[in-house]
Amino acid sequence: MIPPRIVAIGRRRSAYLFVPIVETLRELGHDVLFYEDSEAFCTAGSGLSDADLLIAASSFTCSHPLMAPADRLRGIVSPTTGIEGFDLAAATQLGILVANGQTRENVASMAEATILLILAALYDLRGAEAVLRDNRPRPAETNARMLGGKTVGLIGFGRIAQAITGRLASWDVAIQAYTRRPPASFGPVRFIGLAELLQTSDVVCVLATLNSDTQGLLNADRLALLKWGAVLINTARGGIIDEPALYDLATRRPDLRLALDTFTTEPLPPASPLRELPNAILTPHMLGHTHEAHASLPDTAVESVRLLLAGQVPRHVCNPEIIPRWRARWGL
Repeated sequence: MIPPRIVAIGRRRSAYLFVPIVETLRELGHDVLFYEDSEAFCTAGSGLSDADLLIAASSFTCSHPLMAPADRLRGIVSPTTGIEGFDLAAATQLGILVANGQTRENVASMAEATILLILAALYDLRGAEAVLRDNRPRPAETNARMLGGKTVGLIGFGRIAQAITGRLASWDVAIQAYTRRPPASFGPVRFIGLAELLQTSDVVCVLATLNSDTQGLLNADRLALLKWGAVLINTARGGIIDEPALYDLATRRPDLRLALDTFTTEPLPPASPLRELPNAILTPHMLGHTHEAHASLPDTAVESVRLLLAGQVPRHVCNPEIIPRWRARWGL
């Protein structure tokens, strides 16, 4: 009997995550073929024809042409929350389960980091710090605003958005959300259209998954709907926002406050005009990457791999609709 083959495709800046996963799987006796990044995988030219499991960085392009010939491939695991590089529709069509790293610690860290950015933007933390560091005179009028009494709009309503909702439950805020598949009800959350959300929210948080439906979702026309004095937070993926359009709007609307942790190109290029915006907090896609979240990811990825190879369903599945069909084919 041919032993299962696991292909792991990392990303050089994520070696801290992939190396322990690969080492643990090898210690458990698994056959793991490890590529440090997608370039090394493409150079090898071996594809996934003999792979039973794929572990890949969220940015890896896992396309239909790559998956289709892999008739042994039963699952794809992203060690992190992101799956933006994976063609989820194709994986679903081919009967391949996709799992990610939505651990409790990861979800909680991102929820806390998003709330941190909301408060930092509303209370003008950067401006207050500059008064002290630059020995500026104390301003005659405060620039800080309370979160209490405001309306918070959430674009996307996955586990992170739900965790934010729970944490803000006692903050005297109204919460509304836009999602393609709203639940029947979720406590005090009001589910509305995207245009209405942008026009009526004091704080807008981008929390959606990046895919073909959300790429460029916040274009120039939609960004122009933001109400006067709104705060725009992005802790999801940079590609959801049209960055040139955002820069243009922010230069014309100094009333807006921005807090961006993700960008279309990462790291954010030194020449990016976003760096010039005085009304923007910019962090390098790491604000919610806590010690606790990082520590939880390798074990969860290893667990997902072991369950998939055993014909069992992992805890965090991104295409649960195919579980019955998948079990019928691979279940033991």
